[in-house]
Amino acid sequence: MKKILLSIALIAGSLTGFAQNTAKDVFSKDDIVWYGLDFSKSKMIGQFDQGAGAAPASGSDLRSKYFPGWNMLILNEPEKYNIKATFRKTNVFNDLSVVEKNNAKVDPDNLMSYNDYKFDKPADVVSNVISGYSGGDKKDGIGLVFVVEYFNKTEQKASVYVTFFDIATKKVLFTEHVSGKAGGIGMRNYWAGAIRNIFKEIDGGEYKTWKASYSK
Repeated sequence: MKKILLSIALIAGSLTGFAQNTAKDVFSKDDIVWYGLDFSKSKMIGQFDQGAGAAPASGSDLRSKYFPGWNMLILNEPEKYNIKATFRKTNVFNDLSVVEKNNAKVDPDNLMSYNDYKFDKPADVVSNVISGYSGGDKKDGIGLVFVVEYFNKTEQKASVYVTFFDIATKKVLFTEHVSGKAGGIGMRNYWAGAIRNIFKEIDGGEYKTWKASYSK
């Protein structure tokens, strides 16, 4: 009977143990899953020029071409967007599939604006985004996603919420606002520059501050 009870306990532990990640684990564990840039709640503010005399990009252009392009750029240029070094991790598993599905659902007619925009109750917005995630290669562990608030051409700035979450439960473990100044030749590189500067902000001090607050 004791062996049976022990077996039941071990099975129960195996079913629930993976869902026990905490905010502290974000900064102590060595493995994360990178989900990419989630544009599902974002606004693109201002005129998004493609350069060389081409017509400005439309909402459809941004959704179908640039959203995937910016996400792939991070994977293709790890020397500029070094997820391992920035977040002090040994292993990073890349899985853009969940965010790609989310980004593909963006309404291009409501994506662009000439008015200032910010999340109303950011924690609720981020939680809502994460709770809607489904699929993906990993069923447990810690996920990392940048929930994009806006790219603002007038301010030449990108604003994101750097978000860690428990993959199994879809519980947000940590989210923090970071912005980066845009810069570069051509529209793709111009906004990629903003994301690169966000990485630099995190690597240059933000991550250390975040970790210290959860290591006490």
